[in-house]
Amino acid sequence: MELSFIQSNLNHCSAAQDLLAQYMVEEKIDVALISDPYRIDAHSTSWIASTGTNRAAIFIASNGVTIANVVRDPEFISARLNGVQVYCCYASPNQPLEDFGDLLQRLGDSIRSTQRGVPVLVTGDFNARSAAWGDWVENRRGHELSSLVESLDLVTLNEGSTPTFPRGAGSIVDVTFASETLAIRVNNWRVLESVFNYSDHHYIRYSLARNRESPSPAASNTFCGWETSGGIDSNSFLTGMLLAEWLEQGIGQDRLDADSEAVNLRARVTAACDYALPPPTSSQSGEDPSALVERGD
Repeated sequence: MELSFIQSNLNHCSAAQDLLAQYMVEEKIDVALISDPYRIDAHSTSWIASTGTNRAAIFIASNGVTIANVVRDPEFISARLNGVQVYCCYASPNQPLEDFGDLLQRLGDSIRSTQRGVPVLVTGDFNARSAAWGDWVENRRGHELSSLVESLDLVTLNEGSTPTFPRGAGSIVDVTFASETLAIRVNNWRVLESVFNYSDHHYIRYSLARNRESPSPAASNTFCGWETSGGIDSNSFLTGMLLAEWLEQGIGQDRLDADSEAVNLRARVTAACDYALPPPTSSQSGEDPSALVERGD
């Protein structure tokens, strides 16, 4: 199943935010990545926003989207959505260049600290212009942002030269970047220049295909197993499960998708079996821990 995104700067406009909500319902869009929103519902679990004046926000409209590892900054918000660490940013055009550099430093540090192997999506209005994402002008902000993108090995997803900010001669200041492993999963990135939205920025839409992962090591035939001929002591197994759960505390995962829950459960069962069962003799073949649980030995 694909995950659909819409990205926009709402120009702190109430009517623009109302139209976005209506458009998401009509088009069945899962996630909105919003720069300069008008309001945030702090009591709703569907909203995640940056600190302070809420310059950036993520709105989740679908119950099928899981949320974890929320990171808040005055100028960006990030959360792991269905296993992807998503960033939404907003840099005011009135911000001094030195402050813009500080934002990029914090953003870069946050992205680099992301758990290894977790794909990253970086979005927002940086008010930065560069030919690297299709603009015909490059300013200092654009140079600094493109340098950061290059240093992080991110892929620019912007396509074509349609302005995302159409006022005057137009400019491309709303951008989308992704890690290489994620970029190949992004489909149909486009600027919706014909959709009226009450903002001075066009919507950007794209979708994210489901990850086609290779079988995990736990599912391979290299599992070493345990000595199970004598059965398993239920008290020892329970102690092992409790120990595994205790060691997982503080990881900071709020809600996990089904695949992640399955991986975590498998890891806990494996740890419990390691605690409660002796290793196999050299003559025994391996046995998957899930088979042990299903059998109830």
